Amino acid sequence: MNEEPAERDPLIGETLGGLYRVEHLIGKGGMGRVYAATHIRLGKTYALKVLEKGRADRPVSVQRFLREAQAAARIDNDHIVDVLNFDEHDEHGVFLVMELLEGEDLSKRLHRGALPLEEAIELITQTGDALQAAHDAGILHRDLKPENVFITQKHGRDFVKVLDFGISKIKSPEEPDVKLTQTDQIVGTPLYISPELARGAPEVDHRSDVYALGVLSYEILTGTPPFLGQNRFQLLYMHGSETPDPPSQRNEHAEVPAHVEEAILKALEKDPADRFDSIQDFCAALRAPPAPPPEPAPEPPKPAPPGKRATLRLALALASAVLVVVALSFLGRGPSQGPQPGLPEPENEPEPQVLSSTSKADVASATQPPPRSATIPAQVRIELTSTPRGALVRLDGRRKGKTPLSLDLPKGTEATVRFSMEGYQPKEHRLVVEDDETVRVRLWRKTRPEPPPTPPIKQDF
Repeated sequence: MNEEPAERDPLIGETLGGLYRVEHLIGKGGMGRVYAATHIRLGKTYALKVLEKGRADRPVSVQRFLREAQAAARIDNDHIVDVLNFDEHDEHGVFLVMELLEGEDLSKRLHRGALPLEEAIELITQTGDALQAAHDAGILHRDLKPENVFITQKHGRDFVKVLDFGISKIKSPEEPDVKLTQTDQIVGTPLYISPELARGAPEVDHRSDVYALGVLSYEILTGTPPFLGQNRFQLLYMHGSETPDPPSQRNEHAEVPAHVEEAILKALEKDPADRFDSIQDFCAALRAPPAPPPEPAPEPPKPAPPGKRATLRLALALASAVLVVVALSFLGRGPSQGPQPGLPEPENEPEPQVLSSTSKADVASATQPPPRSATIPAQVRIELTSTPRGALVRLDGRRKGKTPLSLDLPKGTEATVRFSMEGYQPKEHRLVVEDDETVRVRLWRKTRPEPPPTPPIKQDF
């Protein structure tokens, strides 16, 4: 029995806009299909994104489609996919003409597992560069996810292109607050949505994209997103209410340095005010750890005051004179004070020299050994950091402050450092101060209670 041939795609072979001949299907998305199409005059191949027929007669879908073209055209950045044209076909509806990309999206790359640290930071910072350029142009993405991060090649290395600004939000003096969603409607993908979007907040700003990039960074380095729920309602609750595990705790084999982990957890703060002020600041924190405070320059030794130097020289001179007098007296008279038998007395015996009380005091002070000064042990700088940051530090029971914290301790000090934080198991570290060092600890979360049966978030869509 012969199988019936698959239904032929009616767009294959069609020429849209009078210029673009559709060659083959590349892929399907939530809004439409993407085809490879050749410009009949230039011979160059482009990507055509065609709105699905079921959406073409819905004004909101058409406006989102147009918004994607406007947003991409407005952002001048190499990491944003180029949208070259927006047009309409009488039979097949509206379509976008975009640059044709070769490679794979980030979701396919992540199917093979977490990425090495250097590769991960490179992809994250390139994605952040695109988002920062969008924010500078007054555009929020609001739907960042692996499927919208495409990895192509340029000059022999991975090069990111950020796609799909279809539910972006544009603010400008001409368009102060353009909304394409109904009031209180939740937008974005639940795995990567910010807490404020999960709660249906009427207003969000660029820090919502900071959160989404933090979620994406977490997944790139560990292989899984920070929250995994059984349905979208659980995910929305988790983003709105739960604290994520540190990335190093999620995957102990992941390469997550302390400064990278701290940056990601800060980007994932529930309150936007506690996150980074910009995507640029987040990416800078990922690239390098914060520099330690500069060591204070040693103070030059203070010269002795002029008065003390003069007194010392006088005391030494008087001491020398006394020694000379004593030696001459001993050589002339011998050990006894009377005349020596058999020797004539000298006619004019010199008068014994008498020192004043001041001179005697100076001589005594000059001949006494100088007092031994107390030895001051050298100071050593100890840097204390924790993941998450903000842990209370106690040194042998004495409160010292919260991490990150710098302490100057005498060399040779031995003490117990205790790190504690609400919701986390305390940790102790035995410190033996020999040289400048940095102590880094990770605090493990305590067992979390079961979430309340009714999540405090909006659930009508």
